[in-house]
Amino acid sequence: MQILIIKTGALGDVLRSSFIAQGLKDKFKNKDVSITWITSKPAFPLLAKNPYVNRIILKENKNFLLREKFELVINLEEDEDNCKFIMELNAKHRIGFLYNGSKIYPSKTAEEWFAMSALGNKPENDILKRKNKKTHRQILGEIVGVNWKKFEPFLRLSREQRILASNFLRRHNLARTDLIVGINTGSADRWPKALPIKKTAKLIDILHKRYNAKILLFGGPNEIERNRQIHAFSSSQIIDTGCGNDLYEFPALVSICSIFVSSDSLGLHVALALKRKTIVLVGPTSPSELDMYGIGKIVVAKSKDVCSYMIKSDCMEKIDLSEIILKFEDLKKQRIALLITAFKEPNISKAIESALNQKTNHDYSIYVAAPDKQTLDVARRCAKKNKNLKIIKDPGKGKSFALNYLFKLINADILILTDGDVSISKNSVEEISNLFLNPEIGCATGRPIPVESRKTKYGYWANFLFEAAHKLRKEAFAKNSFIECSGYLFAFRKAKINKIPLDVAEDTYIPYIFWQLGYSICYAEKAEVYVKNVSSWKDWLKQKIRTSKAHETLHKYVDTRTTKRVKSFSVEAKGISYLISYPSNFKEFAWTAQLILARLYMWLRVFYDTRLANRHYGDAWERIESTK
Repeated sequence: MQILIIKTGALGDVLRSSFIAQGLKDKFKNKDVSITWITSKPAFPLLAKNPYVNRIILKENKNFLLREKFELVINLEEDEDNCKFIMELNAKHRIGFLYNGSKIYPSKTAEEWFAMSALGNKPENDILKRKNKKTHRQILGEIVGVNWKKFEPFLRLSREQRILASNFLRRHNLARTDLIVGINTGSADRWPKALPIKKTAKLIDILHKRYNAKILLFGGPNEIERNRQIHAFSSSQIIDTGCGNDLYEFPALVSICSIFVSSDSLGLHVALALKRKTIVLVGPTSPSELDMYGIGKIVVAKSKDVCSYMIKSDCMEKIDLSEIILKFEDLKKQRIALLITAFKEPNISKAIESALNQKTNHDYSIYVAAPDKQTLDVARRCAKKNKNLKIIKDPGKGKSFALNYLFKLINADILILTDGDVSISKNSVEEISNLFLNPEIGCATGRPIPVESRKTKYGYWANFLFEAAHKLRKEAFAKNSFIECSGYLFAFRKAKINKIPLDVAEDTYIPYIFWQLGYSICYAEKAEVYVKNVSSWKDWLKQKIRTSKAHETLHKYVDTRTTKRVKSFSVEAKGISYLISYPSNFKEFAWTAQLILARLYMWLRVFYDTRLANRHYGDAWERIESTK
């Protein structure tokens, strides 16, 4: 299915429209969708690393597309050239802004947006603009007909951009653990959206002195003098990022920031797409159209000129700095919760003890959830000795069901999950929490370590599989590729996960959601979790079949065409070289051969159950005796 999108400018609008590519692939997930995007040369870097856009065409080269056929063409530009072009294309369906031979007109779904645009009837369009309460994302989503709540603007940095950011940090003696604040309060638009120079300098001084923030000052080509004056009026140390950065350099430098303070400009959309915690200062433009995706705050000028789109206004003079500081303090907080889920675990005290005895500078709370009295009684005895430990009785319908129930009860920014039959290293909370100081990190996984030696067959199998997973995660982390997390110990930003499906593995589903939103996934290999593995064939097969079946329905919820499944027979078959290199003696070679046959048999059972017998993974608490 061939789909064409036309969106060429403004640059910020191109970026915040990028979510529709994912939305369309999600909408037509049962079809082989290929998306072509026509844009401008300056906007090209904003789409270049988007895996959901198959082909990017510069607008000056678009005419060859007249020879192609499209199932759907979407034009989000209101100029006559693009509107005429869309009518000349060989397209089955057209959405957006069209041309009827004499004037531009909207498709049915675009009528609302057209009526409040510059092409609408005056003064009704201005009135509608001010009355509008829909975000830009919602408006576009309704025009195109996609699930606009599910996806966000997508911008992933290249390896070269990450190196550029790392070099900048090193050159200016900055660390990722520093509170780095980006200040981007100028504006290149025709509307007066810039925060006044003296107010910007005062804001910088407050942030630097009160919070020991490292200040990065951003600006465009027309703001060289403005930034010079900000330096002059401020008494703080400011790191100037320069005013000549292109759209390759600018996002790389924005990615350094912990929190970004911006006017309603391109910088805002870049920061949000890079998952930076962001405060936007809004004056004459529309605050309602801005979507902060749960990671930012809006400060609106106390002025009647808000959303007036007046070319001359003192609106931004009426931004309240104290309101910015309140929003800043709220964004700076990072509440951490460690959740231990269990079922019939009389030895859960070991897991609780390891959770309580963490060596960390981070404040964190601990929750223990279980459905059975036996486990809860042990946990309650532990809680009497430590007030930081909270006990919750889950409904007893399965782990995923329990997590959905617990998500509503636990108030946290970062949620760390582990199990009641494992224990974690003393540095686990510290290692994982430090990673989340980088706002780009959406998910992180620890390193499972088997407690068994490799001297027995099942101990060898456990060491082999855990070591293989460690190697894959380490390589993927180095390349900033997708990482499948371990359910024994992993963490994520709770605000992005409200509910998980009951027929898929939560430790795979959750990382996919973050990866698709443009977040990175980290491997905290020093955060170790110690696991007792099975010691019988019956338990091994039962555990592995259940775990593998939990991945077979993943395609129902995420795009496994763009990001392939990590856990599958085909992926496993490619690891044959590691199978040969791992064993160190004849006995281990024999065990390796047996493991190959065991895994093959396991995958055949999974195939039979899911494809032929229609027996799929279902959420339920299940106890594997030999792991206790």
